[in-house]
Amino acid sequence: MKHALIALALAAGAASIAPAAHADEGLKWMSGCWRTADKSYKEVWTKPESGFLFGYSITYDETGAASYFEQSRIDAGSPAVYNAYPGGFGPSEFTEESRGKNTVTFSNPAHDYPQKITYTRKGSRMSATISLINDSRAVTWDFKKC
Repeated sequence: MKHALIALALAAGAASIAPAAHADEGLKWMSGCWRTADKSYKEVWTKPESGFLFGYSITYDETGAASYFEQSRIDAGSPAVYNAYPGGFGPSEFTEESRGKNTVTFSNPAHDYPQKITYTRKGSRMSATISLINDSRAVTWDFKKC
């Protein structure tokens, strides 16, 4: 009986230290390779795994050469956190503000620009919009699958 209680206590302790974050299946609609029609910008997002979505974006100049890159990570949670690493530096953290079936908005009012990031998926297309917290200075990229 003593051994059974010890085993039960160990199992309960192991369960409490197991990672609570699971892959954020609610954002799996973002995964894939996305490119603008003029091929000047591309974003790639992995399928959710181990509590994260990993992504990167590349901006191309008129010759087709990469001129800028950004790495990103979305940490699953409630709320989820978008971590941007522009040019490899960061992170700049944006906390989930709202989420719908195929849309999510992250914000950080203390950040210079952008302060808000919104992704929306409609069928085989996705858009990303960055703006100030009041939606001014908005820039939108419309993507289709690569």
